[in-house]
Amino acid sequence: MESADLQRAEKRARRAYELTRVRRAALAFAPVVLLIVAAALIGERVGYVLAFGAGLFILGVGLLWYGRGVKRAVLPGLAAGFVPLIFGLCARYVHGCAGPGCLAFCVPACFAGGVVAGVVVDVMGLRSANKIGFWVAVSGVGLLTGAMGCVCAGALGLAGLVAGFALVAVPGAIAAVRRQRPVH
Repeated sequence: MESADLQRAEKRARRAYELTRVRRAALAFAPVVLLIVAAALIGERVGYVLAFGAGLFILGVGLLWYGRGVKRAVLPGLAAGFVPLIFGLCARYVHGCAGPGCLAFCVPACFAGGVVAGVVVDVMGLRSANKIGFWVAVSGVGLLTGAMGCVCAGALGLAGLVAGFALVAVPGAIAAVRRQRPVH
């Protein structure tokens, strides 16, 4: 083979290899589609739920495709985000919700779910060798998962989720950064 033929063959092989990895990642993350559909059926704002779900699916498949340490963030991220997802979806059925931005129960439920998600992220981040990359990946998956439930309370529900999460998880991220810096 000539050098140009060899390069084309290498490119085709690499493309086939990466395409197989993407397919495997999508197949591994496919059960999350059931969670997204369930959240859309239960939730109120279907378009937003599907948008957050699409972002979650793309991020999850991307992390699994990329591999290395961040692929281990997918399941803990889903677990962390499941709490605010359930809190947000169930909150409107627990009381007579007045609609988006319900301050009586829905926004506090999203805030509480964010706090729990932040605790899960911190605990899992402490166990990871690649602290910062893992923390970013698990946070992204967790926040997108939780956002599918908290979007029913509107922008205030999402703000409650992010505020509760940040209250607990950001100090853990700062500690992770400090632990990774070499001591002089």
